[in-house]
Amino acid sequence: MGRTTLSRKSFYVYFRDRAELIGALVRPLRVEDDEALARWRQAEDPIAAGREALLSAAHTYRRHGAILRAVFWSSGNDPEVAAARSALVDPVIEVAESIVDATNSGIADSRGTATALVTMNVHRLLTLTPDTSDADLHALVDTLATIWERALYSSRG
Repeated sequence: MGRTTLSRKSFYVYFRDRAELIGALVRPLRVEDDEALARWRQAEDPIAAGREALLSAAHTYRRHGAILRAVFWSSGNDPEVAAARSALVDPVIEVAESIVDATNSGIADSRGTATALVTMNVHRLLTLTPDTSDADLHALVDTLATIWERALYSSRG
């Protein structure tokens, strides 16, 4: 509050509480991610589209990392913030699960695999800051994409 021109009382005219504020901040990020996820889900080439979705996510995390870190780090203590976190992550897991299923890789637990891979992405992407160079961002995307590709396609000949 100290860095705004709003008093605490004025703040609550706009937002009921911190969770409502976080929800308002996260909603536009969900729209960005939904566009990338739709392209990935419908892609003829899920590998290329997956890389594009990762790159889009990396740019979002670099631009909005402070908000995203606040959501992820405080979600364990606040059910409403946890709901905002789920609103960010669950759609990604659902699309990833459909991609895992479509690979015919023989992975028995596609939901568990999707959750593990998405969790890996989130934890690494949360390290991005506005100061992260394009080269470092692209290196991270390449590393994550390579892990996905090896996990999903390495058993196919």
